[in-house]
Amino acid sequence: MSKRSKLLGSYSSFKPQNKFKTKITKTIKIVIIFFLVYQFLSVFIVSSFIVKTSAMEPGILKGQRILSAPIISGATLNLFNIEIPGFKEPVRGDIILVRPGNADKLAWYILLLDPVVRFFTLQKKSLDPNKGQNWNNQLSVKRIIGIPGDTVLMTDYKFLIKPKGQSRYILEEKIIKKDYIISIPDNVAGMKQSFPFSGTMTEIKLNKNQYIVANDNRSISYDSRIYGPISGKNILGPVFLSYMPGFSFK
Repeated sequence: MSKRSKLLGSYSSFKPQNKFKTKITKTIKIVIIFFLVYQFLSVFIVSSFIVKTSAMEPGILKGQRILSAPIISGATLNLFNIEIPGFKEPVRGDIILVRPGNADKLAWYILLLDPVVRFFTLQKKSLDPNKGQNWNNQLSVKRIIGIPGDTVLMTDYKFLIKPKGQSRYILEEKIIKKDYIISIPDNVAGMKQSFPFSGTMTEIKLNKNQYIVANDNRSISYDSRIYGPISGKNILGPVFLSYMPGFSFK
């Protein structure tokens, strides 16, 4: 074989290899761009989640999808510990998505890589070693009952709220401007009043940036009755839509 033929053969084999590498590079670039756009939208604009408990029934059913808008109440870049303010303060009656309380305690490499793992596994896997172990490690949907300055207590599964500067308590349904249905369980015989499941909560005065959150289904007490007030930085954003099944604006 002549030298010219060898050169032509090398060139012809190099050409498809080069095209293949170019396609791979383009594909990687597209995936990276798509991931960055997805992260921007989910952190700042709108986030989608599946409700895995019956805590907010009958308003939001177990298995429904919800949409939350972080841009309204502000967002936090956990990796850099940067808080970006929103344009609306949370108010009583808002349904919110509560962000994990331990998010700023995770190692930097978990904060960096966890969104990638969750993205490529369709939210089924996470690098957080404690994910799902307690309320601090999982997202949940709650309703805001008390806001900064309020004094809040519960009796017979209903909250009583004393706004800042006032001297008397007001029943939640009379002070909260949104319509919602509370699911109240039957009291169990012999239930101690000190138990959260009994439908009582001792008086709590809320300081700056503190909120009392609760489930509409009061038989599930995994809310402020258990872990107390939450910080405003734990609020990912208000929930504005539930769907599949159904379709309801909140």
